[in-house]
Amino acid sequence: MELTQDLLNGLLGCAEALYIVEEVSKTVVYISCFPSRSKTGGPFLGEVCYKAFLGREEPCPFCPSLSENQDDGAPPYTWDYFEPDSGQWLKIKNRLVTSKGIQYRVGNINVISDMMGLGCDAVKEVGMMQRLILERDEMRDQLFYELSHDRLTGLLNRNQYNRDLESVYREPKAYGILYFDLNNLKEANDRFNHSEGDALLRRLADSIRTALCEDRFGYRLGGDEFLIVWAGCSKEELNRCRDDILRELRQRDEGQRLVCSVAVGDAWNGCTKDLEQLVLEADKRMYEEKRRIKGHGTE
Repeated sequence: MELTQDLLNGLLGCAEALYIVEEVSKTVVYISCFPSRSKTGGPFLGEVCYKAFLGREEPCPFCPSLSENQDDGAPPYTWDYFEPDSGQWLKIKNRLVTSKGIQYRVGNINVISDMMGLGCDAVKEVGMMQRLILERDEMRDQLFYELSHDRLTGLLNRNQYNRDLESVYREPKAYGILYFDLNNLKEANDRFNHSEGDALLRRLADSIRTALCEDRFGYRLGGDEFLIVWAGCSKEELNRCRDDILRELRQRDEGQRLVCSVAVGDAWNGCTKDLEQLVLEADKRMYEEKRRIKGHGTE
């Protein structure tokens, strides 16, 4: 059977929307009809497709660039789209065709029957549900963050330290510990107010944070005590880390009403799985340093 022009016209009349768009310029060069624009006279030849079809002023963000993603002869690219003006779901199918050296997007648009009668209101409700799910996930993430982080300083908290003792730090390896104590927190709170004390805590925490990385974790254990656990370090690296933090703290103290008076204790072991004992050693040395500072009247 020969496909005559009469038969071709008959086929075109049965299609809900057939169109041809010049791929580079997005200009419509042929269209049979378009469901959502038929009541207002339909789209016009010579317009860009996103304006002719959907009344948009900018290209559709969901529409793929076929010239980059598809070769001639590739299977049609298909996706569903909800058209809010008509309240209809549309199935869009198109492919890339080159004719006389020009690339065209050839496709059709079919209305998907709304058998459940959902329409636009249901789509809005789906969107609202998606927002609620997103807000729930954000709230869950915030709760997990607050369970593991100190709210004032942003460092890990004692809860996370206790969990890490049972999981992260069970493998025997070299560990280095730096134990910090802020000597003049009570003085800051008594002489000024708690906001001044909070500022000292944040300043020390920010100085500690500059030394943290993938294998170095910083914790605020509570009150004025902070801890760094460094897995796989040498004794010399641990000493340099302590000196770098104290140097950073001195720089942050410049121009402040109160400087941070800090006692630091350290401990290192080349292969241990008893991290708690190592922390106790660092804690003991920190208190020895604290007594030395008080004895010299430099607190």
